[in-house]
Amino acid sequence: MDENSTKLISKFTNISKKGWIKSTGNGWGSIGLTFEHEIGKEPDSKYLPDFENIELKCSSRYSRYPMYLFAVAFDSNENEIIKLANKFGYPDSDYPNKKVLFRKIENVIISGNKYNFFFKVDRANERIYLEVYSPLGDLLDNSAYIEFSTLKNHFETKLKKIAYINASKKVIDKTIYYRYYNLKLYNSKSFDTFLDLIDKNILIATLIARVGKCGEDKGRYKNKSIVFSIRKDNIDKLFDCYYDYETDIKRRYDMIGYNFQPFENNQFYIQK
Repeated sequence: MDENSTKLISKFTNISKKGWIKSTGNGWGSIGLTFEHEIGKEPDSKYLPDFENIELKCSSRYSRYPMYLFAVAFDSNENEIIKLANKFGYPDSDYPNKKVLFRKIENVIISGNKYNFFFKVDRANERIYLEVYSPLGDLLDNSAYIEFSTLKNHFETKLKKIAYINASKKVIDKTIYYRYYNLKLYNSKSFDTFLDLIDKNILIATLIARVGKCGEDKGRYKNKSIVFSIRKDNIDKLFDCYYDYETDIKRRYDMIGYNFQPFENNQFYIQK
């Protein structure tokens, strides 16, 4: 157990003892921003782990959304995603003169899809190519690519260690409250594992080229990237858990029929 992990465990334990905590906002991502506020971290857009060398990932108890990993741009061209949007996208609802793109890379020909997106992991050239196919399986484009080195830098900088934090959520008079009850600490597996999961279509990759709707980005392209994420039930395929702290352990064991007697304050942890 390294020092930063121990610090985070201590902070999480104190936060979990508080019970319900008023959210810092009502928007998307408030569950993570509220936790960061509680540990004394100011919001920022730096491409570094959130807490020392540990990246924080927060989720509500019943959320079905996958875990966001990171976003990366294509290396083949600075404006590659915009080129793809213009070629394979659709008009923006507010700015019809601009095309946008929001598509999951399926790695399969889907009946009815005008365009089908594949990722080809080219280990010989150390690149991942985006391939676009017609409904009949004809190759339409394969010029866009990401270098292995770019992906490896993102993966090893951002995801060497992660903390996966779960919270219950309730709303009172339109105000959101969170109760943080579970902390899991993980070490990442190898970069080769990351590539294998892309190859097997286990990682979720999404092409995003949007047009801003307000502020300085209004009418301009934003979120020009490929976003990688992973389903919650696949987390153990990319990461190894070395610590699991659960304040609701009695509820977990009751659900599977155990007559479990919790430790003091209904707290329990597993350390590997």
